[in-house]
Amino acid sequence: MNPIAKFEWKDNIEQEKDLLEYISILEELYIPDFDYNTDSPYYYGYDRIDKSAVSAEEWEEMSSQPIYINVSETLQTFGERYNKGLIAEYFNYTNYIKHDLIQQFIRGLDLDADKFWMLLLFAYDYSYHYYMKGTDIGESPNEQLRKFTKAIIDNVESFDEKTGSIFAQSATLKICVEGERNIIIDNPTAIHYIADSTFKMMQQDDLGNIGIMSHKRRLETSTSTKDSPFITFFAQMFLDFFNTQSQVIIKRKKGAKYSQKETDLICQLIAFTKLSPKDCWTRTENDTLKAFLKQYKDFEPNTINSVYPSFRM
Repeated sequence: MNPIAKFEWKDNIEQEKDLLEYISILEELYIPDFDYNTDSPYYYGYDRIDKSAVSAEEWEEMSSQPIYINVSETLQTFGERYNKGLIAEYFNYTNYIKHDLIQQFIRGLDLDADKFWMLLLFAYDYSYHYYMKGTDIGESPNEQLRKFTKAIIDNVESFDEKTGSIFAQSATLKICVEGERNIIIDNPTAIHYIADSTFKMMQQDDLGNIGIMSHKRRLETSTSTKDSPFITFFAQMFLDFFNTQSQVIIKRKKGAKYSQKETDLICQLIAFTKLSPKDCWTRTENDTLKAFLKQYKDFEPNTINSVYPSFRM
């Protein structure tokens, strides 16, 4: 029997939100609510729709969508997926409660088992649809301009105001406008001028502080990462959550980033959710997780979450 059959966000909304307390804490770290504006690098997937831009049927359908006050988009998404049984594929609440080691570690860290179950479901679902089923993202305008200017400027062998630019390797720019003839720019001086002017304007405008210039487009493809970075991210979500819990932090050795109980619990969760079939995750006091955290600490997938809200990258 699950701690709740269905999230409805009605009469029992406060109890439902309380059950999702641990998710809300983690949400604030990973996907806090930001309002969209052109000066911010953060975007939450909301679009302003003008009534005149859509059909009457589309407008009525959008207007009839439920709005839950004080329930974030992340919690609404999680609740909807929970209600449809879309999250736990290889594990369930009954086996979770019966898992002696997991429950022992949860009690040892003074955590609520039902709230932690919800956190486990969320961490599993969020990390899976970020790393294994994430949506590919294209390069931002800033990234493309940096690559372009660097490639050209680094290729300039010499420049003279009388003779122009000389490239170390030949280069050509081809501009394709649908329905128009292609424009070919093959003069080294012209190409050098375009790149140099672009580079100067990028520095002048400080593109890093212009939100839209850092925006990465969603592509129509999905690329899975390897299991190891996926497992590491899943584990890091729990470590970040533990860092918000004073009763967990106080149990750590002085100067330690985490305790043995914390890593032991996470290892058991990795085995329980079948993120990995390897026996090493079932053993306590092993160093596998520490090795993963060290090896993949700077790993970033070239994807965004395909289910939950994401930062505007």
